[in-house]
Amino acid sequence: MSDTNNIHDSLVNSIEYLSAKVKVYESNLNKGEKDEILLMIELFHLNQTKQYDKLVNIFGDEASDGIDILSMDTSNNEVVTDINTLSKAKGTYKSDCIIKMHKTDYAYYASIKSKNCANPAILNHTPRTAKVFKQDGILNEYIGNLDIVIKEYIDKRKENVIREDTSINKLESLENSSIKSDFMNVLSYFVFEGSGKGESVYKANSMLYYECGKIIFTKCRNTEEKREYIENIYNNIIISLRDKGMPKNNDEYCHPWVFTDCKNDGTVKYKGSLHIRIN
Repeated sequence: MSDTNNIHDSLVNSIEYLSAKVKVYESNLNKGEKDEILLMIELFHLNQTKQYDKLVNIFGDEASDGIDILSMDTSNNEVVTDINTLSKAKGTYKSDCIIKMHKTDYAYYASIKSKNCANPAILNHTPRTAKVFKQDGILNEYIGNLDIVIKEYIDKRKENVIREDTSINKLESLENSSIKSDFMNVLSYFVFEGSGKGESVYKANSMLYYECGKIIFTKCRNTEEKREYIENIYNNIIISLRDKGMPKNNDEYCHPWVFTDCKNDGTVKYKGSLHIRIN
């Protein structure tokens, strides 16, 4: 009877797992959003079917007794018990899911990045007028060195030395250790802490990459581990200035970051929203 029950449970779990994946594939979400949920579905299924060896391959020995995926939509972060309730996190959150290790009771607030579609963004279309860059903003102390980097970007765009999307390795100002350090602090904030509007309710202390069904996990629990992560992705950073996200009133505070893009047909676009991706 026990074997029969095990077979039945295994069949039910498999059907629920496949059904949940089909719902995601058939949804109107974009590829990156779908991958975010598919990754959580995969982790949920591995845990539900007690494939702890595969969880250990992803998370290390901490996952040897299994994991819980915690809800980000409840005030006390209840354990998710229904695979069909896994969903995309709010856009204001830096972490996309909470994964708690049974063995250590430690909760990882993970930012999920899909490598199956467009290069994942670190900083989305943020102008100089964003709250965090203003005088009382959390990143205002870095604005001077950011201005130097972006001025070089704009000058090189005007001279057609670089294109709109360019590697930060083409910006010589970042060879200055002080400027590079400030730039990396800004990157770290947008990866782990918050957005242009301010700090996130759910900050990230780890990264989950999803590519062709493979899941790669990186711990970023403290300042040192976060810095190491930023250093590892640094040479793959792509920077650009775009018109999306620009304020309606292109005021004087914006100007140091604005590239005037004049097209051959006479149209003009004012591009002053900083956008950063990982290549």
